[in-house]
Amino acid sequence: MKYVEQIKSFALLLLILLSLALTFTIWTFTPTHDTIEPSTTVDEPIAETKNTEEVVRPVKLLFHNKDEATGTIEQDNIQTLIDALELWEIQDVRVVQEEAPPDTLESYMHSSNRAVIYYPGLVPFPVFDSITNIVDTAIPESSFDRIVIEWEAPANDRPALYFINTLSGRIYKAAIPAEDLRQFQAEILSEAAEYEQYVTNDKIGELPIYVQEGEFEGESVNYYVDDTSTSLFAEALLDSPELGLSADLTTQEYMDDTGAFIRENSGTKSISYIQPKAETTDPAIPSDLLFDSFGYINAHGGWTDKYFYAGMNSVTQQIKYQLYVADLPVFSTTTTTSLDITWGSDSGEEQAYSYIRPMYQLDYELEKRTAVLASGKNVLNALGQLDDQDLSAVTDITPAYKLTRSEGNSVMIFEPAWYFRINGVWTELTSELTGGSILGLE
Repeated sequence: MKYVEQIKSFALLLLILLSLALTFTIWTFTPTHDTIEPSTTVDEPIAETKNTEEVVRPVKLLFHNKDEATGTIEQDNIQTLIDALELWEIQDVRVVQEEAPPDTLESYMHSSNRAVIYYPGLVPFPVFDSITNIVDTAIPESSFDRIVIEWEAPANDRPALYFINTLSGRIYKAAIPAEDLRQFQAEILSEAAEYEQYVTNDKIGELPIYVQEGEFEGESVNYYVDDTSTSLFAEALLDSPELGLSADLTTQEYMDDTGAFIRENSGTKSISYIQPKAETTDPAIPSDLLFDSFGYINAHGGWTDKYFYAGMNSVTQQIKYQLYVADLPVFSTTTTTSLDITWGSDSGEEQAYSYIRPMYQLDYELEKRTAVLASGKNVLNALGQLDDQDLSAVTDITPAYKLTRSEGNSVMIFEPAWYFRINGVWTELTSELTGGSILGLE
């Protein structure tokens, strides 16, 4: 009992010391917060959101039947095949060639009784699986830019699909049920017989490049455009944006406390978003890069016009979505015509490092004229005679729209023209070289 008072005194002293320590901690505490990136989901998206199938699209079909080839670039025709493909049970996906040479790739793609589905960029299998029905439990993290449908398989073999990466030479084979193939033969092949005749030129490309043999009939269109304000993108992409001046004091830009900023580029009718903290040298998983960038654009409703996935560089984490009008890609030397994203991370948080995109949106047509371009046969001949080009490096040839602007910038002029691609760069094949074009009012 004689120690009770001493114990009480010691406990009281201990409580006083703890109270003083806690008070000091509260007074001197400076909170540290993990960097939390603002959500880019807005209450009212700038434009409608889209699903993956609407953006990751084939842009050409080719059908080899005996000694002739037919094809189409019309999205209505392509959709008919995609609708069928989505219902197929694709199974037993496996590698059959790791680094096939060009002649082997040509044999797989361009033998008789085969259809080729062309994508403008490499499509990762997990992305394709999100659109179609691969029944395998394990989906490879590999990519392809061609699908080949073999519609007359050997009697002792199951109907097959081939997924081909024309850059690496890797070939995957998959099986489909016989009843799915019979549907394709009954519904698709009969229509394909009515498509345009397609031809190629052996001098051009490491792999055959097919274009329609006859003249291309399209339309020249003038559009009135409506600009989306930079402030609207700033509200969607920045955290509490503030208006200020760029470092050179010549351009207005929006910025936030994280260091991110958005700048308007009036010369190219575009905006640029940069988050300097997210710069990275790490490569991306291809499917993650496509899903993440697609979700990023969807979150703020960035699909202001029709954009198709056009390709990626997973090593540099760059991805492109190209503007399309009337089923044709749009190119310009003066105006931005694509959504270009470089992905990165900051403190482990995956996010956009840079985002460059058009600020304009096509509003309505002002004038439309018929336009007839030179035949694909003449285009191949003209391209084959160019002495200043490495013809083996050509990877694609297509009709496209050349975009120019009126003096007031409120009207955009879309003129069809032939383009070819070398080393990822699209170049116009002028009408002087191809034999001219014919325009008429409509």
